[in-house]
Amino acid sequence: MQANDLIRDFPDKQFITKTTIMASGYIDDFHSHPWHQIVFPRQGLLQSDISDKSGIVPHNGMLFIPANTIHKSVAITDTQFLAIYLNPNKHVQYGSEPKSCQVNLFLKELILLLFESDTLSQSESNLAHLLTVLRDQIESAISYEIPLLIPTDKRLLSIFLQLKQQPDLPFTLKEWAKKVGASERTLSRLCAKEFSQSFALWRQNIRLVLSLPLLSSKMSIQEIAMELGYASDSSYVQAFKKLFNQTPRKYRTANL
Repeated sequence: MQANDLIRDFPDKQFITKTTIMASGYIDDFHSHPWHQIVFPRQGLLQSDISDKSGIVPHNGMLFIPANTIHKSVAITDTQFLAIYLNPNKHVQYGSEPKSCQVNLFLKELILLLFESDTLSQSESNLAHLLTVLRDQIESAISYEIPLLIPTDKRLLSIFLQLKQQPDLPFTLKEWAKKVGASERTLSRLCAKEFSQSFALWRQNIRLVLSLPLLSSKMSIQEIAMELGYASDSSYVQAFKKLFNQTPRKYRTANL
């Protein structure tokens, strides 16, 4: 059942939960909900577009979307996400601005708790207390801004899709330009226009973001670096730290 149908059928509930599975490449086009929404990818990567802002929501991040906010989601990889819809007319008042933030272990357990049947059967006052803690955790959570990856231009999109399948492809800008039927200058200009960054940096960010799900696997840091096409694990670690302000090992430890 669609989320808005659930909201219509249960208007007096404080919140509603829903689990959604999206195959890689699936697009949940622009829409809105009359209730606030929390999007938490339990596995995989989502790209979310809200108004003129776009960003990546990984498996250790979440997105708060205020009620009636138009948004769009695209599954970069096979994704399972948990959604919580929060009634704006009930006891707990939430923020009015979207927020993408990092999910610590406590916030993750709190989200999972709200999906349990035993929790759903608790009294209205107990549920309100849990939702107050949830709101406070979202407000105090560290903002988590990960750069946009998916381009609108069909030539860049062709490159993105190939890199998503095989991130260690070693092609230079000149070789990519020849493959997609564009000049090097055109590809550089398109990257600057769509992402405000160079082609090399965009390609690197694709690799780094694709490494996030791998860090929840049993692969070693060196194996992940090789999978992505880095010459050494140290070069991967350095690039990762520059984008995410922490090492891959610290990221992995924080999200076990």
